[in-house]
Amino acid sequence: MAPGPPQPRKKGGAGLVIGLVAAGIAVVLVAVAGVVLFLRGGDESGGGGGDVPPERLQAGEIHGGAEARPGTDGSLTMTRPGVERPLVEVYEDFACPPCGNFDRMIDPMLKELAVAGKAKVVFRPMVIFAKGSEPMHSNSLRAASAMRCLGDGARWLAYQDALYAHQPASEHTEGYAIEDLISYAAPLGVTDEAFKTCVREQHRAPAVLAASRAYVAAGVSGTPSVRIDGQEVDRSRTATAEQLRAAIENAA
Repeated sequence: MAPGPPQPRKKGGAGLVIGLVAAGIAVVLVAVAGVVLFLRGGDESGGGGGDVPPERLQAGEIHGGAEARPGTDGSLTMTRPGVERPLVEVYEDFACPPCGNFDRMIDPMLKELAVAGKAKVVFRPMVIFAKGSEPMHSNSLRAASAMRCLGDGARWLAYQDALYAHQPASEHTEGYAIEDLISYAAPLGVTDEAFKTCVREQHRAPAVLAASRAYVAAGVSGTPSVRIDGQEVDRSRTATAEQLRAAIENAA
């Protein structure tokens, strides 16, 4: 199925109850002001293999001189060589409705700061929906697993844009079909059989779930979520791109 135009999306997200992929006590939280919070659910495993081997990862250049470097942990770092702080970490879930709106709002600003050498930006995809919270959990896991099948930084960023452009219309919509995930990469020049097999068999699913549990254990409490130099940014300071820019510049 060839990629089509972006699907319409549900705006906001207030009142949305969602699940987290972490083992432990059942805790129910409700989204407030468009921010997704979650309940804890069960563990799962799936697919075979682990993460992309380090030797298959390569940095891509962002127009203006910054690098886009994929990490072995599934993250993507945008920075100019030598810039280490302020460190801006963005935790995201490709199936989380507010995350797509948040990305479109802040992504140009973050690229601008990275290119100017004013910040080191790290995107950290994760699965925020618990197993059993369908179709959200499977949507999220398929997308994040497919992302980890890419080893090229420049294509990683372009593929992230494609995932958000084709985000399921709502938390109740099944999306990110396997063949669609493969087709989104074709315009980026990714057509090799290794990538297709990785996506079809969800080779990176166990690594995605492991990273998601680790983020939660480190205190991540919802998506989208931003940390600056390790400190979570209050959501009142991420309501607009300019508010987040000010928070980043004040930390420099």
